[in-house]
Amino acid sequence: MDTNSPLNIFITGGASGVTREATRQAVARGHKVTVLTEGSDGATKVRQDGALPSYSDVTRAGELKSLFTMSKIDVVIHLLPQIGNSFPVKDGYEAQERVMVQSAVALADAAKDAGVKFIVYTSYAFLFGDSHGEWLTEDGGGHGDRSYRPALAAEHQIATSGVPSCILRAGFVYGGETAAINTLGEAMRRGRSPYLVDSHNIHNWVYEADLASAAVLAAEKQPNAEIITVVDDEPVSANTFAGYLATAQGMTAPGNSSIPAFALNRSTSEMQRLLLGTSARLKNDKAKQVLGWSPRFPGYKAGLEQTLLQWRAIEPVTV
Repeated sequence: MDTNSPLNIFITGGASGVTREATRQAVARGHKVTVLTEGSDGATKVRQDGALPSYSDVTRAGELKSLFTMSKIDVVIHLLPQIGNSFPVKDGYEAQERVMVQSAVALADAAKDAGVKFIVYTSYAFLFGDSHGEWLTEDGGGHGDRSYRPALAAEHQIATSGVPSCILRAGFVYGGETAAINTLGEAMRRGRSPYLVDSHNIHNWVYEADLASAAVLAAEKQPNAEIITVVDDEPVSANTFAGYLATAQGMTAPGNSSIPAFALNRSTSEMQRLLLGTSARLKNDKAKQVLGWSPRFPGYKAGLEQTLLQWRAIEPVTV
């Protein structure tokens, strides 16, 4: 299905970078957008982006159903899971596990009861598994580690909800409004170097605005029962990614950490080690073919340069 008519779109994810980008892009394309957010600051940002703010508990199906019905929602874009999908940091993905599964259950039930026509659910590219750096497509096998079961269970809730849907598995998200990248950049400016494990492990990345555009295209085209990889064209190691961010700020690129293994075991979460220890190269051919999508920033260097431009634009002016 490919609809050219204006849609009533409901987006989760609050004031995250990818949610704000998706909101702006959907509004610019003529859609009416409602964004689930928190607090007066979040509401102000939603209105600045041209959408209507909404308040609810994303894990309560009854509240969501009322919102969907009242706003006559056609499509839900669930971007909340992406809050923990960035440069692997302690308590990133792990902190989202409970709300990820509970929100998927509630959203699926509410969408079905309210007559929502389509769900765009955003998930994680690392679920495709560890291929030791080989190229993978959507036809490849999944990751068998038990740590990934909550994410797979959340996907399953959406896929079996009875509401037409697609799943976008995104690479690690970065950009000027992505909290984890802001934290990484600030840590570097303070002289702290992240632990990067093995510089040969390859990861997949996507700029926040590029993931947003894929989500909006999916809302319009509504490719039912599809799992689609949304990553850029240039998978690289975390070492390479962080190194370029450092040198682009005039700092020394971090190497593999000298932190001994026993210190790493105390300071780094199991999931962080798992994510940084996984290596795979993912292709985005399906996203290009099915969605007509193409990344504005096909490689991490251009994306990080844009990130730095955004940071500089909001720096206080000194006289």
